[in-house]
Amino acid sequence: MFSVFGAMTGSVLAAPRVYFAMARDGLLFDWVNHVHPRFRTPDRAILLQACWASVLAGTGTYRQLFTRVIFTEWIFFALMAGGIFLLRRRPTYKPAYRVWGYPSVPIAFVVASAAIVVNRLIADPADSAIGLAIVAAGIPVFYLSSRRAAVRDENHVSRLA
Repeated sequence: MFSVFGAMTGSVLAAPRVYFAMARDGLLFDWVNHVHPRFRTPDRAILLQACWASVLAGTGTYRQLFTRVIFTEWIFFALMAGGIFLLRRRPTYKPAYRVWGYPSVPIAFVVASAAIVVNRLIADPADSAIGLAIVAAGIPVFYLSSRRAAVRDENHVSRLA
């Protein structure tokens, strides 16, 4: 339980700020880019996180939720770690910190992450598929919100001209 509460605290604090930053960068609906005037918190992003958490909590048991949601995070962990190989190819890449043991450590992490994902797909294909469908459901939301942001930015630029 301590582990769950610790992880939950991190999610409750971090996830709304990710939504807020995405909205600020035009990658999520603009209304999420709002700071409460009194508390100075991303109130609408927190509300969005609460609604999304409620939807997820209603999808099944804790184990199902873990399989459906947490397992999909490992896909993105692997992609993030693999991103270092793409970054290092850029001629302008000047990191403040270099990964120790490169390339062995990132490769080992990507392989371990892939093993976790494959293991969950084999052990529980139905809940794993539902988890992947939940992630895929975000794709149209992303394109719809980013398209609106592009139109907003175009209108802003045309008004300045």
